[in-house]
Amino acid sequence: MDETQDVTIDTTNDEVEETAETPEADTTEGETLETPEVDVAQLQATNKRLFERAKKAEALLKAQKALTKPEAKPTQAPSSSVEETVLLAQGMDESLLGELKVIAKLRTTSLIKAQQDFLFVAAREKLEKDRKSAEAAMPASRGSGSVKAKKTFATPGLSRDEHKAMVLGSR
Repeated sequence: MDETQDVTIDTTNDEVEETAETPEADTTEGETLETPEVDVAQLQATNKRLFERAKKAEALLKAQKALTKPEAKPTQAPSSSVEETVLLAQGMDESLLGELKVIAKLRTTSLIKAQQDFLFVAAREKLEKDRKSAEAAMPASRGSGSVKAKKTFATPGLSRDEHKAMVLGSR
């Protein structure tokens, strides 16, 4: 029985060796382990080429991002332009806003804080006073409103149609 067991074990090993060679679709019975080595070398060469291509593509992508990055980056408006927008939205006059900018620049403060400055307050009061006096001034004369003469039955030179219209209108 020992011999039978040894034979059985040997046959199993032979089968295992055969099954190890059978998954390889390209191998034939005459080929040995050289084919997998050639395949490994070929795969390594292909892998190297693909890796180099990927590196090149990444470099191109980084270069494109670097070129488009400054354009895509939105510019932030300085706080003074935001304050200008707010003041204009509140109804501040353009000329008054120009005065406020000059005062804020002189005092090195924000536009909002510069509104309490006595120079700006005086400028605003002067502008409002001038505006009110311009509105209160008498408008230009548009001519005298001459009174049209009313036509009566006694008006000389009435045409037949005018006389007829007056008679029908008085009924």
